[in-house]
Amino acid sequence: MTQLYEVFGGTLRSELPLAELPDARGRSPDWTLRVVEANSAPPDGVLLGTDTVFGETCVRGFRRADGFALVFDDTGRFDISADGSVITWHRPAEVSVGAAVADITSRVLALALHAGGVFSLHASAVSLNGSGLAFVAPKLHGKSTLCSALVIAGARALSDDTVPIRPGAEPRLSPGLPRLKLWTDAAARLFGVEADGTTVRKHLMDHLDAGQIERRTVPFKAAYVLNPVMELPDGSAVNRERLDSVAATMALVMHAKLGPVLTGVESPVVLSRAADVARSVPVYALHVVRNLERVNEVARQLFAWHAGEQVETRRRPADPDA
Repeated sequence: MTQLYEVFGGTLRSELPLAELPDARGRSPDWTLRVVEANSAPPDGVLLGTDTVFGETCVRGFRRADGFALVFDDTGRFDISADGSVITWHRPAEVSVGAAVADITSRVLALALHAGGVFSLHASAVSLNGSGLAFVAPKLHGKSTLCSALVIAGARALSDDTVPIRPGAEPRLSPGLPRLKLWTDAAARLFGVEADGTTVRKHLMDHLDAGQIERRTVPFKAAYVLNPVMELPDGSAVNRERLDSVAATMALVMHAKLGPVLTGVESPVVLSRAADVARSVPVYALHVVRNLERVNEVARQLFAWHAGEQVETRRRPADPDA
């Protein structure tokens, strides 16, 4: 039995239950997920690249004559048609369905989006005053923490992992999975999650109210490349500087969702799409003081920038001996 689900600004018809996605009954599908009960053979085609999923588990991307394929060490092979509309999972005899669902709602659909002409970021994103902001950075740089502070301040969670950028004269961000994952200290500070002893782990913040979640595709207002610092010269909690077109393009390429598995012959496509986005959307380096006590100041400043106002920040008093 197939079910229709809403995800990434489109509709997925799936033979596999995906309980974490909202229903999309009454819509025409953009993608169809088929399940074939068979251990998969390696796909015919050109190896594009390899990425680490977690630990020693890897995924490999292939360009095939009739589309693409992703092969995961644990969940098997996913074939994607040339236009991205059909996904075929070659389901191994023994497999974790939960792991497969995680792969489908992340890299697999990101590759289907790529096949359909959509560039996706590995980012956290929010909708602020109806416009989309995306935050990119390596792990442990505070993307989810900052987005959580913005949501608490009144923004809406758009996605936390895969952020599709719909092309056009005005690029737009489509909603993904708005579940925020926070380390113990940030979860305790922002959401009051009680720490369990000395264990430090990630907490899934999946209890946001409906009013805190953005389900619309929204105009892409700005991208921010997070740069945590110990302090800023003027004592403020955050400042930003706009990157030139080359630096902006390379920042987007570095944080492409499928960058490591779309190298080789697919690299020019990724580069071209990133450059198209950088020509239309401002990309900033966001220098942020790494201090949970000041994350709300950062959120307020972002609100001010995108409301067309500049917040006056408190500066340190001058040193009388200077």
